[in-house]
Amino acid sequence: MCSIRRTDAGLAKRLRASLLLGALVGAGCPSPPQGPRWQGAGSPTPRRGGTLVFHHESDVRGFDPHTSFDELSNMGIKLLFEGLLDYDADGHLVPRLAEAMPEVSDDGLTYTFRLREGIRFASGRPVTAEDVRWSLERMLHPRVGSPGLTFYTNLEGLDAYRDGRAQHIAGIRVIDERTVAFRLRAPDQTFLYAMAMTFANVVPRENVERWGAEVARHPVGTGPYVLESWEPGVRVVFRRNEHYWRPGRPYPDRQIFELNLSREPAFLRFLNGELDIIHRQSPADYLYLKRSPAWRPYWVQRPSIDLWGYAMNCELPPFDNVHVRRAVAHAIDRQRWARTRLYRIRPTGQPLPPGLLGYRPDLPHTQRFDLEIARREMALAGYTLRDPDGDGIPEPVLTVEMWIGEGPTGQVYGELVQSDLRRIGITVQLKPVSFPVYLRESGKPRTVQSLMTGWSQDFPDPADFLDILFHSRAIHDHDSENRAFYRNPELDALLDEARVERDRERRGRLYERAASIVARDAPWAFTFNSMKLDAWQPYVRDYRPHPVWDNYYAELWLDLPRRRIARQVGGGGTALAWLGWPWSLP
Repeated sequence: MCSIRRTDAGLAKRLRASLLLGALVGAGCPSPPQGPRWQGAGSPTPRRGGTLVFHHESDVRGFDPHTSFDELSNMGIKLLFEGLLDYDADGHLVPRLAEAMPEVSDDGLTYTFRLREGIRFASGRPVTAEDVRWSLERMLHPRVGSPGLTFYTNLEGLDAYRDGRAQHIAGIRVIDERTVAFRLRAPDQTFLYAMAMTFANVVPRENVERWGAEVARHPVGTGPYVLESWEPGVRVVFRRNEHYWRPGRPYPDRQIFELNLSREPAFLRFLNGELDIIHRQSPADYLYLKRSPAWRPYWVQRPSIDLWGYAMNCELPPFDNVHVRRAVAHAIDRQRWARTRLYRIRPTGQPLPPGLLGYRPDLPHTQRFDLEIARREMALAGYTLRDPDGDGIPEPVLTVEMWIGEGPTGQVYGELVQSDLRRIGITVQLKPVSFPVYLRESGKPRTVQSLMTGWSQDFPDPADFLDILFHSRAIHDHDSENRAFYRNPELDALLDEARVERDRERRGRLYERAASIVARDAPWAFTFNSMKLDAWQPYVRDYRPHPVWDNYYAELWLDLPRRRIARQVGGGGTALAWLGWPWSLP
């Protein structure tokens, strides 16, 4: 276990090492280059060719759009698969495999889609309306256990299908080879968003039947790329799909997804021109990019529509006690977290990110840092705090285990939780695990006591956060999205009502009430919404962060052949960033 004293000592050690390194630089070590090493050829129009290389600091678990629901998997799934709908670069719903937006009945219950002509799977077989039905039914079958179920519960006949009383879902009807209709039990304001999610991606039945449980490692879709090779834990290579329905697309011949590449070595490889895009940086490398005029045209910083927090398993002691959870929520010093992370995070104490319907800056029961309230809640939970030394750190009364991601960033957030909760008598033991293990185990009931967790927007609606993270319907035997295993019938009823409410103003009020209940009951200690900086090489063209999909690289092109830029050195750079010094706290 790491105490706050060990954290301070570790930081001091790193600072002493950095001073030594600074002396070495002053003694003659080279300064970092002040800008990119490569530029494009200067083509005025998009051209095909080249290989895009991107990365993540964790491992990927699979590419089954119906079950592999996480950030890393989605980075590949969006290259391999498509559905009837998608989002354009401005975040608007647009037809993808459908030739147009659906016809909607006057009662808002029936949606009729018609497929584009000439669409084929990567295997070469034409896509039909029956493939659309089969894919949705496969995803919604209880044997598959898809976390997507929660988005499609209003489909007519779903219960009978899942109970085995019907061979098909009555609400999915194939009209002809290219036309499919969906019938709902009640108007659902999230249905079109759900049809743009990866859960609704179309897959060929014969490929699923061939590979069975291993289909996530043998994906076949209709997307711009196919899987060429996969070396687990190292890299995934995607090759252009020669059967892709969009003429001339995609532009790059290949995309390489480097796995388990932590931030510091990834940044070095980016500076050397070996990575084409990076989306996460250590604080030192972040400052380097921000302070380098030569890099300024090639990065953009933006607020992410996401949510991060410390999730507490409401099924397991001590977090089955709401007063303990509230104590934790009020013990988190969110402003200190923001300072520690160079204000790349925005403190929050509620479950909806800014900009979504239902968000209120003055939401009732918003969590805030207040040690007096936190210690009062501990007393209400039955714990007496004693501080014999008078240093503000009471004697421990509880010990809890917290799961964190592997690597220095997870460690930093774990240590922040440790130091905050020590002030209310809670000792936190950190358990670093790989991302696939984290996803698998934290989705099982009564398994993980607490964890640092987050959620990124799948579609621009409050249901994407409140329904998925806190509705009891999102609790399953495996792959639960509600990883706090929080249940509240009052909240469930509010969310079900809001989902079908057609009046936007009333719907917003329902979500405000729901968000206030969640903040009050504190299944999470809500901590921050993130600020994200994406950086790319000068020869990467027409890239801009997608408003819905994180790390979406399907539309860009490479201005090749790239040309070397004369190396610039010296003057005001940060040698720590260039040398990739392995520190995470500023």
